[in-house]
Amino acid sequence: MSKLDSHREIAADLPDPVLVFEPQYTALQWMNPAAENWLRGSLRKKTGTLLVDLAPGFDALEVAIKASAKTGETIRGRDINIHIIGGKSADWSYLVFPVATGVALILSPQQKIGAAQSEEPQDQAISMLGRMLAHELKNPLAGIYGAAQLLESGLEDEADLEITNLIKSEVGRIGRLADKMESFGDGEGGSFARFNIHTILRRAYLLFLNADNAGIKFTEIYDPSLPDVYGNADQLMQVVINLLANAVDAVQDNEQRSLINIQTVYRAGIHKKNRAGDIYALPVEIRITDNGSGVPSGLKNRIFQPFVTAKANGHGLGLALVSKITHDHGGLVEFVSVPGNTVFSVLLPTKTHLKK
Repeated sequence: MSKLDSHREIAADLPDPVLVFEPQYTALQWMNPAAENWLRGSLRKKTGTLLVDLAPGFDALEVAIKASAKTGETIRGRDINIHIIGGKSADWSYLVFPVATGVALILSPQQKIGAAQSEEPQDQAISMLGRMLAHELKNPLAGIYGAAQLLESGLEDEADLEITNLIKSEVGRIGRLADKMESFGDGEGGSFARFNIHTILRRAYLLFLNADNAGIKFTEIYDPSLPDVYGNADQLMQVVINLLANAVDAVQDNEQRSLINIQTVYRAGIHKKNRAGDIYALPVEIRITDNGSGVPSGLKNRIFQPFVTAKANGHGLGLALVSKITHDHGGLVEFVSVPGNTVFSVLLPTKTHLKK
């Protein structure tokens, strides 16, 4: 399956309309079944239709689609009134972003006045993806857990038992993530508490150390004096796993020894202000460093957007999810990358806020 086909397979299951346009003339290239039902026409019949001819109100999106194609940026907006013939007129929110063959448009029913808005443009797309991914995660979990139990029954060595316990722990974590995926996608990601960030870093390290990564040297450098972070351990575990998975992919073709370093440091002086006016510190920093080829220069400005990837078989969702989770925690994610040295940093709070 090509990368484009896999992207379309994901979008096909989304409950909201997704359409892809050729940017120069804004002609329709593809749409998912939700869009077909909404527009009351099949993809076969609608392909090639100009944006302005789809339905009254679509013309207001032409500027956004062309601007996104030109700049490579994600554009979000609201209050677009579209009237489908034979249906009711309705207000929609929209998300526009570049994809491999054109520009994608995701539409969602207009939120009510006073509803909370996401801080990041890509968050709306991740919310939609969350609703679709939940059932996909649960299917293989029971089999994996049962296989781990079967293996465990024949083991006596403590090192081997540690691995099976790790497998069962991860199955439980993914199961909890699946249970909460729908609300998590909308920014209601479960309970927050204070905990030692090194507990999840160590678990993630063991996952990758015990995988088929014999050619990679992993190192850990932790600051034992760090205060506890304030967050959701399952979600932050997912952040670390996604960053480590990207680092592993980045070093696969190294001619020299492949190196990945997991580090924590205390970073003073970094503060953030939320919409309520609370100001809080972000003193805990997680750094994932690799000596791979680096982030391609053409992707650096949009690496956290959904469906943006340099991987041949990637979906472009990993870093978008990293960004979504980090911002839901009130944190920051940043990176610097040159060939041979890429560092992704996640900065996290230790309290809900410091002062007003």
